[in-house]
This record gives sequence, C-alpha cells and structure tokens, in this order.
Amino acid sequence: MVFCDLSTPSKLRRQFCAYDDLKTKLVQRGIPAEEIAFMQDFDSDVEKLTLFKEVKSGKKRVLMGSTQKMGAGTNVQERLVALHHLDAPWRPADVEQREGRILRQGNRNKTIQIYRYVTEGSFDAYMWQTLETKAKFIAQVMSGDMTIRRLEDLDSAALTYAEVKAIASGNPLVIEKAQVDAELIRLTRLRSAHAEEQYRIRSNLRRSHEDAEAFTGRLTNLRQDIAARQDTSGDKFSIELDGQTLDNRGIAGELILRRAEKIKNRFGDDVRVGRFAGFDLFLRPSFNNTVEMIVRGKNSYAARVTDTAQGTIRSLEANVQSFEERASKLDYDITDATKRAKELETKVGAHFEREERYQQLTRRQSEIEEKLDLTKNQAPSQVEADSTEANEQKKTEKQTKTHSPRPKRRAAVRV
Repeated sequence: MVFCDLSTPSKLRRQFCAYDDLKTKLVQRGIPAEEIAFMQDFDSDVEKLTLFKEVKSGKKRVLMGSTQKMGAGTNVQERLVALHHLDAPWRPADVEQREGRILRQGNRNKTIQIYRYVTEGSFDAYMWQTLETKAKFIAQVMSGDMTIRRLEDLDSAALTYAEVKAIASGNPLVIEKAQVDAELIRLTRLRSAHAEEQYRIRSNLRRSHEDAEAFTGRLTNLRQDIAARQDTSGDKFSIELDGQTLDNRGIAGELILRRAEKIKNRFGDDVRVGRFAGFDLFLRPSFNNTVEMIVRGKNSYAARVTDTAQGTIRSLEANVQSFEERASKLDYDITDATKRAKELETKVGAHFEREERYQQLTRRQSEIEEKLDLTKNQAPSQVEADSTEANEQKKTEKQTKTHSPRPKRRAAVRV
C-alpha cells in the first residue's frame, strides 16, 4: 500500500501527478499495469468490494490512495508486506490510520516493512515537526495526568516523528540534538520538581516548628487553667449570670438562651455574661444565626448553645470537664510535630541526584547549537555550489588582470 495525500490521480493526464509518475516507474521496473490500482478510481461500494477482493487474493499487487480514501474501512491486510508513506499527513491520527491498514490481525506475513520518505531541504522537515508537536500535546491530554512532573512520559510515536524530522534535516547533529533536548526536558522537569519538593519540605519544617511551639504554649496555659478550675459537678453546680449567682441548671440555661437570642444577629466583640467554674463566660455571635459560649481562662474554650436550656448547660459543663482530654491531645500533637520536624530536617538541602547529568547535557546542547549555527550554510545545493565556484573564478581572473604587470611584447622569430 502506498499513501499520498499531496496529490491525486488526474483523469485528464495533462499535468504532473505523483500517482501516474510512480505507476509509470513501477511498470518500467516490471510490474504489470493491471496489477497497480488507484483507490480514487473506485467510487461505489460494489467497486471497492471488488477491489478489496483482488488485493486480498494478490491479483492487485500495489494499491495507492490518500488517507481519507484508503484509511478506516480498508481491510485488505491478508497479503500486505509493505506500507509506504510518500508524504506526511497533518494529524498523528492519520499516521495511525495508515499504519493500521497493515499492522492488524489477519495479516499472514510475520514481518512487514513501513517506509517513510523524506527529501533533504524540503518541506518534509516542517511536516514531521508539526506531527511531533501535535503528538506530544495529544499524549499529554490523553494521559489524564494533571501534574507536570510526568509530562516527560510521552507517547513513543512522538519520538519516532522527532527522529524522522531529524533525518529529513540532513544533518546528523540534529538527530543528537533531538535526543539531547528530549532528555534535557525530562531532567529539567525532574529538577524543577526536586526544587519544589525542597521548598515544600522547608515550608513544612517551618510549620512543624511553629506548631510545636504553639502547642507547647497552649498546653502550658491549659495546665494553669486546670489548676484554677472550680468543681461544678453534681450539686456543686454554680454559675454567675448578669450579676446573679444561680445553682439551678434549667434557669441558668434559659437565661443564656434568652441572652443569645438577643445578640445572634449582632457581629462584633464577644459579650461577657458572667462567670463559670472560675472563668469568665462570654457569648459570641457566629454565622447562620448561631451563638457560641466562650469560657476564657489562659486559653479560650468554645461550647455550643443548643436549642434547649438543659442541653446548653450540659455543653458548657462538658467543655470545662474535658480539659484533661485536651491536654492529652496537645501532648500528642507536640510529640508528633517534633518528630515530623526531625524527619524533615534530614531532607532539607538534599542534592538533585541527576544534577551532574543535567549539567553535561546543558553543555552538550550549547555545543551542538553552536556547531549548527556555524555549519548551517556550509551545505549548499549543487546549483549554489557551481554558482559560487564560477563567481570565485571570475573574481580571481579580474584581480589577476588588474594587478598583474603587462608582459613585454617580443618579436616573433621563426625557426
């Protein structure tokens, strides 16, 4: 199968056609003309079905067409041994469609050949470069990876396009540059990821130290509050509200609810309403028309105002009675923050393990770019070479006539 998108068979045969030219050359080399077919000459489904049967049986040995005409739905793989890309299509999917005609189940040949033809110094290099760019983009999207660290894991087809583009350039340094660039991009991303990881480690280390210090301060204050706390359990219950000392939980809870109802829509400073268990008691308006009770000692402790008087008092008492549990949790948090800080300290300043290779590739990339700049005009075409040589020769002759002394005229002597 031969694919060519930048030409089409012309029935008028009045101008050059890549299809006709290739067919003529194949006939000259011994392939009968009736064994060569153009896909564009078969329009109806019946004609195409007949053509496919002839290709499968081997009656048609060469089938030429475009990606659109001879792509999906062309199942003639039984005897295919070679596929030829005469040009580069615009989409990576077109390359897959082309090669999918021969790389598929049902092909009897264990080994097949795929050819890609490129012309040095032509538009082919740009075409393959475009395919390479598109393939990389598609591979990034299809991978589903939202992070940039794994961006170097590109589809293998994209590397093939890069190699073909390098071959089409006609300079072996371009092939090496494509390889160096690809590896350098991958290492650059890994290097950036390493730098980001170091930044996160330093941030987490600083946060761990701050947490340990904050937890230690809260624990110190909490222990002082435990020592200053008064027992209000059972019959010892007592609370001061608006200057009154109450020992009835129901009445105390009802007063707190009434006071909370008045301030729930006011946002501002906490409102002091009395004392409880040796600490000042405040009400704090919150969002969604709710109010919190704040017990303030060395630390501040929040309790929820519920819908009932008894529930509100139970919430307040449970808050004060849970100081020991809070102290145990703070002690655990201090230990955990300290341990985490020690682990992070061992990771701070870690060296990028592939830094040496990265520097080598960076230097090599600069060397290749410098060489390419020096040699980019040193491979002119034959016409340019002949023209340059002729100009140099004329210039030399002109300089000789201008600067050489005129020879003296001598008399001719016959012997």
